[in-house]
Amino acid sequence: MEVEHNKIDRISIPHRSRGIGSWVGAVWGWLDARTGLALPLRKFFTYPVPLYVHKNVLYSLGGVSLISLALQLFSGILMTFYYDPGISSAYDSVDYITYTLPAGWLVRGVHVYNASALVILLFLHLLRTYFMGAYKKPREITWMAGVLMLLVVLGFAFTGALLPWDQSGYWATKVGMEIAGSTPLAGTWIKRILQGGSILGQATLTRFYVLHVLLLPLGILSLVILHIHQLRYHGIAPAITEKGKRDSKKFVPFFPHWMTLDAMIGTALLILLIFVSWNWRAPLEFPADPTSADFIPRPQWYFLSLYQMLKYFPGPLEPVAAILLPGALIGGLLALPFIDRSEERRPWRRPLATALAIAVISAIVVLTVLATL
Repeated sequence: MEVEHNKIDRISIPHRSRGIGSWVGAVWGWLDARTGLALPLRKFFTYPVPLYVHKNVLYSLGGVSLISLALQLFSGILMTFYYDPGISSAYDSVDYITYTLPAGWLVRGVHVYNASALVILLFLHLLRTYFMGAYKKPREITWMAGVLMLLVVLGFAFTGALLPWDQSGYWATKVGMEIAGSTPLAGTWIKRILQGGSILGQATLTRFYVLHVLLLPLGILSLVILHIHQLRYHGIAPAITEKGKRDSKKFVPFFPHWMTLDAMIGTALLILLIFVSWNWRAPLEFPADPTSADFIPRPQWYFLSLYQMLKYFPGPLEPVAAILLPGALIGGLLALPFIDRSEERRPWRRPLATALAIAVISAIVVLTVLATL
């Protein structure tokens, strides 16, 4: 009974004469006694990070991607308070957010431009992992979760484009539906499920809204939790350079060392997004007009390579560019840890894997540039 009495005494509400720190300590003690949060949080923040990781900014790509995702989710939540997912009101609600609502231009600007930043950050993070061979045993699940996160983010971009119900989003989605419909065997079924019928209308907007604000966020949050768990469980992949191997025997705690660096880069990203949003307001085309015959649909820049590739596979060959090649690329990435089973991780000692990655990246860049001409 003496132990229980002391435990209760330690977490009891302090006397008014005590300082703010004592109040905080008492509240935290109360929460910890009932939830047991102290130990897991202490383990999370004191996680030992190898010195070679702390000194390399490239290893912050994952943390900054997480910050970018948090900005995206937060700005999206703020906009849901004013967005109306109806084909007769969606455009007006987005117009109100952009041009009338106090600071609405900032929230939407951060959301729109940060979408591109998130794609870039995740892509660079994936490339760093690929070239460093960090996808190999026992980190297969970590790698696959990262690949799926990039796909989910692209799904955010595709579904989000339609929500303003403007010309750009409407016709880009129209093209996307036609591509989905070209899938062999299941194309008609996939198109009808996504579209909610035979035409692009209210059912489509409702389904895209549910996907964008509910299902995809749940999906990416689940993948983030899995990714972080696997990262902490297996640890960071060993260094591949001699200097890195020497520094791998020295450690610093995750907080404040690595976490502070991530926070600094994340703050710089937010400042950049505010600057861009201030100088170039998030674009909003005229309201969607299904009868328009002169509007040339163009997807977001991260889909331009696929858009350009469709030009080289016309007619019955369209599924090759729309489904087969992208599917082979995604399937190859997911299966990579099971294909490349060698222990060698240095990129200069893996010429085939390095050459393939450079070839794919070059093709994506060239196709994207050609699509802008």
